[in-house]
Amino acid sequence: MNAIIKKENGIVFTPEWVVNFMVDELLNNQEIKGDETILDAGCGEGVFATIAAQKFSKLTGKKIKNVIEENIYFTDISEEYVEKTKQNLQKLSNSKITKFNAITDDFCFHDFNKKFSFIIGNPPYVRIQNLNGRKEKLQKSYISASSGSVDLYFCFFEQALKLLNNNGKIAFITPNSHFYSAAGKNLRDLLLPHLIKIINFDHFQVFKDVTAYTAISFLQKEETDNFLYAGNFKNDFNNIKYKKISALNMRPHRWEFFDEKYLDNIVALNKKYSTLNEIAEIHYGIATLKDNIYIFSPKKKDKEFYYFNNFKIEKDLCVPIIKASTYKGEAQNLFLIFPYKYEKIIPKNIFQKNYPKAYEYFLYHQDTLAMRDKGGGKNYEEFYAFGRNQGLKTSFGKKIITSTMNLKPHFYVVEDEEMSFYAGYCIKPKNNTDIYELCEVLNSNLMEKYINSVSKSYRGGYKSYAKSFLKDFVHPQFYKSQPVLF
Repeated sequence: MNAIIKKENGIVFTPEWVVNFMVDELLNNQEIKGDETILDAGCGEGVFATIAAQKFSKLTGKKIKNVIEENIYFTDISEEYVEKTKQNLQKLSNSKITKFNAITDDFCFHDFNKKFSFIIGNPPYVRIQNLNGRKEKLQKSYISASSGSVDLYFCFFEQALKLLNNNGKIAFITPNSHFYSAAGKNLRDLLLPHLIKIINFDHFQVFKDVTAYTAISFLQKEETDNFLYAGNFKNDFNNIKYKKISALNMRPHRWEFFDEKYLDNIVALNKKYSTLNEIAEIHYGIATLKDNIYIFSPKKKDKEFYYFNNFKIEKDLCVPIIKASTYKGEAQNLFLIFPYKYEKIIPKNIFQKNYPKAYEYFLYHQDTLAMRDKGGGKNYEEFYAFGRNQGLKTSFGKKIITSTMNLKPHFYVVEDEEMSFYAGYCIKPKNNTDIYELCEVLNSNLMEKYINSVSKSYRGGYKSYAKSFLKDFVHPQFYKSQPVLF
């Protein structure tokens, strides 16, 4: 199968050690009678179907040939993969398989004429906007796909729940992005009443040569009040440490997996203390959409100009700037060409007259600047305007800055009020809050524990320190009753 088809259909093959665990979790500790049906949804080469067939045969004592013909179902949009699954199932039996329960069709739209005891698989990971002709039909047919930048695997979850019999169960390994994303809200609402267990791989990479942040979700047809959760999991299924999560305490706008004890502490803090968002402003930095043109480190300077890359730029058009993602508290010798006055873009005639060298520089890069926003840059108020207006005022002033991603809290006070920043967030305390004491709180173990509990993870163990996570941080020093903190 060529690379284009693989990309469009979101094909990522699952390692056997993961499949073995998922099948065991579904079948073990169950009252298996021998007439149950198992559906491999999006079968690929059939790793789930083949392992499920073997384990079901062992549990029931049925011959593998009979299990394949009577209990195992599999579906894929690719005829090639359906045939490959048939071949791999045939290899399990010395006798010729006379009947395969194979379906070559789109799982999301096939008219299944039966319900299933178990549905298992690794649904395709592909943004719905990349599905060409299937996009509109999916959006109309599935609540989980009706709004936002959703993924095809959302629809697999929704369809699988519809196809379960009364005692049925699901085991899917999918991206974990729906735990946090705005687009995942409808899916979260759909899944929450049916969750049994989640094993979140967090930043651990399950798939070879593919960067994917994944989790295994186990669901049942019958509604539940709570579920088990294991976070920051690696690859040791024998020593999983679960915590019990109450479905009633899960927030609809973003899942935060707090056990009862931790949640009680959070609730107590929230009653008595303010959130960071209440005692400080949180802003994202400058966003030019072409930083390598606007931000530079001068090779030399004189009274009027900064010099770099065979250009010279008027000094009074430039402001010092910090790259928050690499800042360690030391000067970076970076400057931002800032074609604005009082947060308004400097008009072309004035800019050309007062800053001829900078204008010449921007003219040289005009075509590149125009390609920002997929070509929308040519429609900016002036061609040298930043890609976004955020931070034109808020990036300046005394502030605390942090990168958007960190291994642990790294917050720094920036005293220079003329200094701007990019590639991160700033926190500006309100109500005369002491900025140094606030910075110390933000670098505390409590912040690290909070972020580890609520934030999205990335390769290497990095955690997101986005405003959506920072704003709800609560600390015992954020007194609600006092107008002046600390």
